[in-house]
Amino acid sequence: MNRTEIEAFRTQAAKHDALRDAGLIEPETLVIHRDLAYGPYGVDNLCDIYYPKGTTAPLPTIISIHGGGFCYGDKELYRFYTMFLATQGFTVVNFNYRLAPEHAYPAPLEDTNQVMHFILDHQNEYFIDPTRLVLLGDSAGGQLTEQYATIVSNPEYAALFDFTVPNLQFQAVGLNCGHYFMGEEDTPQEAFDYYFEGVDPKKIVQQFPVEAHLTSNFPPTFLMTATDDFLKDLAPRLHERLVALEIPTLYTCYAQPDGSPLGHVFHVDQKLAIAKVCNLDELAFFKQYV
Repeated sequence: MNRTEIEAFRTQAAKHDALRDAGLIEPETLVIHRDLAYGPYGVDNLCDIYYPKGTTAPLPTIISIHGGGFCYGDKELYRFYTMFLATQGFTVVNFNYRLAPEHAYPAPLEDTNQVMHFILDHQNEYFIDPTRLVLLGDSAGGQLTEQYATIVSNPEYAALFDFTVPNLQFQAVGLNCGHYFMGEEDTPQEAFDYYFEGVDPKKIVQQFPVEAHLTSNFPPTFLMTATDDFLKDLAPRLHERLVALEIPTLYTCYAQPDGSPLGHVFHVDQKLAIAKVCNLDELAFFKQYV
């Protein structure tokens, strides 16, 4: 996409997401810390942290990476979804990251890494349990979740990046309607030219496809898609790869009970009954490991 097309996409997506969230209200049962600066890039490096009121001890902690094709989205568009997760007994970190084309790859990974440093440094302030961490994301955020979890779980892959990974492990990951296998059948630049603009092609060849760098140390994985998700064919392929590595994995393709269409990142829509089913399934999976 060129910049005009990206602006058009951002405008259309924003209208869709505003309709999705219209009428929703934030739960009164949470402590909400807004606009915490986790890095040096202003509004692009702000995060929110939520946990249930009355919390007195560290909770298992979910870090959520929003979707948006690497060029759209922010924590505000994911607040109702991530607040729901927090109401179920978790501390949840919901953050902005730098977007393309203004910021090229690997800016989102660098920002995700900076979030990890921040939560370790401030764990006692926000009831974060660094021994019970879960990373999840959807769409582009699903790709970033897979890639960052691979960096954390594979030291040889981590050595291909310029940032220093903190000493942590994820007990589980959630990959929701994600974009996987980038660079396996085509170059990542072909699908997301605006994300890789100006990046050294040698670096891209080294770092993609991410799936070539998966190891048996990758965390237990909740993997889902939906009947009408335009990326749905990628999830079963990734499931096969994870199973071959003997990684505990739960894969589900969700469907509406009445057979009506169920699309990409449906789980973020807090008005959908099937979204609640999916999100509770995912949390139940995480609770097995945290």
